[in-house]
Amino acid sequence: MTEPVCPYCRMPFGEVGSASVPPKIFCTACGTPHHEDCYQENGGCTVFGCSCAPADDPKLQVSQSDLQAVSLSAQPYSPAQPSVPVQRQSPAPQYPPSVYGGPLGLSQAAAPARSPSTGQLLPPPNAANYGQSVPYAPQPVLYANPPKSRTAYIVLGIFLGALGIHNFYAGYTGRAVGQLCLTILTIGWLAIAAWIWAIVEICIVEKDSEGQAFN
Repeated sequence: MTEPVCPYCRMPFGEVGSASVPPKIFCTACGTPHHEDCYQENGGCTVFGCSCAPADDPKLQVSQSDLQAVSLSAQPYSPAQPSVPVQRQSPAPQYPPSVYGGPLGLSQAAAPARSPSTGQLLPPPNAANYGQSVPYAPQPVLYANPPKSRTAYIVLGIFLGALGIHNFYAGYTGRAVGQLCLTILTIGWLAIAAWIWAIVEICIVEKDSEGQAFN
């Protein structure tokens, strides 16, 4: 028959009164022998189901939020994407109000503006597609008077060129007065010179004094 041992430390019981072996005690419920130190360390009987056995440890309860936190921490690491540089748009050119609008809001003739960086012509601010890269279309020049007839200018220069009538017709008042004085003050002696002057003018002059081409 085997020698009984302590169910807690699996060590045999010593003789009664031995100083090297702790004393033996018996469970009051089931009568199982234990070392006194083992019984106190365990907090009661070591036999499963005994009424003197210590209570079971409380079970660990895990909530849904704890499970989500664990799943988030277990995700694989992904390196951060490099940031894309933001392209800055050049500010829209500022047009002075004295060029594109009068003091009372009346529209005036718009002078073409140029870009300070490229020097190219910019579209007027009242264009429907302002802000887009579109070619600038110059506005037609409006004249106060209708165009003069080139035929009338030539006929007046041939027959009345010595008196400067053709220049009066085209608006060149200074030339006309000079030719008229050259003929009248010399009593016709330099009328031939004034007439030759007029013949040269009707051959080379193609616009009136306002810069408008003859019709």
